[in-house]
Amino acid sequence: MGYISRLHRGHEDDKRVWLASAFRVELIKLGIEKAGSINRLARELGYRSRIHPGWSIRQILVGEQPFPFERLVKLSDYIGYPIDEVLRYRTEPTRITVHNTNDALLAQGLWCYHIARLRMR
Repeated sequence: MGYISRLHRGHEDDKRVWLASAFRVELIKLGIEKAGSINRLARELGYRSRIHPGWSIRQILVGEQPFPFERLVKLSDYIGYPIDEVLRYRTEPTRITVHNTNDALLAQGLWCYHIARLRMR
C-alpha cells in the first residue's frame, strides 16, 4: 500500500508540512543517524539527484522549505515515529525563525548547518 493512499488527506494545505524547529531538527537528525548520512537519508526518502540528493533535506532542516507530506510519512516510517505524533508539531511558516532553527541545530550537535544569513520568504 502506498504512503499517499494510506494517509491521503485531500486538502491542499496538507501537502506541505512545516514543523517546529526543535522537533524538525531532532527528527531529521534521527533519520541521518539511522541512514548514516544526509545523502543516504535523502535517497531513503525518494530524492534522486545524482549531484546532491541531500540538498532538499538540508533545506527542510534549516527551515527554508516545508516537508512534502508523503516524504514526511516516509521519514516517520523509516525512523519508527508515528505520523500522528509528528503532526502534533505542525506549525505556521512564520513561526520558523533563524534564531529558533540555529538554537535547535546547536542543541542537536548539527552546528555545521548553522544559518548565518537572514532569510526572505
